[in-house]
Amino acid sequence: MESKNEEIWATTGGPLAGIRSVRSMGLRIGRAFPQGFKPTSVFLCALGTHIVRARVPVDRDQLTQLLLGRRLSWDDPDEGYVALDHAGDVLGCGRIHRGHLQALIPTGRRRELLEILSAAS
Repeated sequence: MESKNEEIWATTGGPLAGIRSVRSMGLRIGRAFPQGFKPTSVFLCALGTHIVRARVPVDRDQLTQLLLGRRLSWDDPDEGYVALDHAGDVLGCGRIHRGHLQALIPTGRRRELLEILSAAS
């Protein structure tokens, strides 16, 4: 594991000869912010079924709204980062804050997921 500029990267081995950083062959698992650790969507997807706490199930309509950048009213006293789950699959990072749920999935991945949802209808 390597930490640089608040980013945390993981790999199964050390850097190769001539490569100074695991970034070229690793996975960015998150960033350290003053208010805490924010996991990346890719990391959460990689963990998938191993995530049992802080996993928030959303239905198709809720997922569509989140992917469009909308915040949903969310009645959950616990605030923080969560794994967004749809039909048993972790799709990325979300956040519950001040009674709202929002998706923190990168824009390109949001577009891909919206295309998949529209093709499946």
